[in-house]
Amino acid sequence: MVAGKNYPNHEAIDFYHRYPQDLALFAEMGFKCFRTSIAWTRIFPQGDELEPNEAGLQFYDDLFDECLKHGIEPVITLSHFEMPYHLVTEYGGWRNRKLIDFFVRFARVVFTRYQNKVKYWMTFNEINNQANFHEDFAPFTNSGLKYLPDEDREPVMYQAAHYELVASARR
Repeated sequence: MVAGKNYPNHEAIDFYHRYPQDLALFAEMGFKCFRTSIAWTRIFPQGDELEPNEAGLQFYDDLFDECLKHGIEPVITLSHFEMPYHLVTEYGGWRNRKLIDFFVRFARVVFTRYQNKVKYWMTFNEINNQANFHEDFAPFTNSGLKYLPDEDREPVMYQAAHYELVASARR
């Protein structure tokens, strides 16, 4: 791959900047809901900060306002196969129970901030996929798991799923 020649070789969707036009088109097509996720890294870039990133919160204020302006109900997933990389390198991803508190902090911030804009929430997208991925990279995308050489992966995957379920149930 050669930068500038092979990549990027086209302009992608750029939803971050073009969502007003995209949502207007959705409304024109009669869409009544829009499922998206809130990027944890936009709100807490490292994942373990005490205070959220106001610019990240403002982006979602604007996005949800635009949805509602067009009569489109936002349906929000808090974690869609992503997490702050710092939580992987510093804590080992969801193999570490400390992530429960970090996730709950993130969830409380967005639940409070958007309580009058979002009615429908999901905590984790396809939480069951932990056990279905057997390639080296796949669980990493789901739970931030980096396996040790010769590590028995199954207990790690189930422990990570358990912590994600506990985080989903916490208030």
